[in-house]
Amino acid sequence: MARLKGKFLIGAIGNLTFKKHRKEQIVQTKPGKGGVKQTKETKKAALVFGKASRFSNCLRQSFGFLIEDRYDGGMVNRLNKENFAIFKQCYQPETESYEFKPDSFRRLNGFDFNTKSPLKDSLWVEPSVQLVGQELQIRIPDFEIPSDFKFPPHSNICSVELSIYLLSIETCYQQQIRLEALQISNAQKMVPSREWKIEIPDGCICVTGLALHYYRNQGNLTVPVNHKEFNPAVIVNATVSNGKFNLPWDVSWHYAAIRFRPKNQDDLSNQETTSE
Repeated sequence: MARLKGKFLIGAIGNLTFKKHRKEQIVQTKPGKGGVKQTKETKKAALVFGKASRFSNCLRQSFGFLIEDRYDGGMVNRLNKENFAIFKQCYQPETESYEFKPDSFRRLNGFDFNTKSPLKDSLWVEPSVQLVGQELQIRIPDFEIPSDFKFPPHSNICSVELSIYLLSIETCYQQQIRLEALQISNAQKMVPSREWKIEIPDGCICVTGLALHYYRNQGNLTVPVNHKEFNPAVIVNATVSNGKFNLPWDVSWHYAAIRFRPKNQDDLSNQETTSE
């Protein structure tokens, strides 16, 4: 059985063995009975699955403050399944690399981290996310309480939390951007629309997550209301920005231990960039 240790899968799933080598996830196949080795297609599928699982883990880690440990029991497998389908579709066997289009990750749009508390059952207006050039525009339209926004029992305030996960396809570095939360009280009758705008680098996978964190104010105490069975959190949008990543590195970016093309191609690309 494979287990998640830090950022890597370690162990075995069926005929697949997951290992860590330096900062890379390694997936190997065991030979079948009688020394019969797995086919190239099986090995390719194992590598793609390992890549998708790693990406899923990056998402979960980045959105940790949104979902905490309050997700349903099948969430990890559901997310792996969606990302495996995406990565399998985008894999180019001739070059052993991945080609992502702006809408390659649209399957993730609307992914609930807890199916026992779908976010759409609490927020009855639909947030919109649009990438215009390099500007990511997020908007929640105005809504009324309680017809368009539901407060669970024993809660009287809500913090609408937003986070953006960025992964550079070129450099394999990732960044988390936490946006200013929208604070709502159940004493409000109408909540005006709210917009967030942020510049996004070229050549990045960009995933926007949203969660509703409910609380109960009692004098000077603020008590969380969300629990394992109730934690509305969703992937609002997943897109890919056009172009090639060209930002200088800074401490806000961290290595994701995931590559989208063989290392020799990365080295060649870096040489070409340097020569330019």
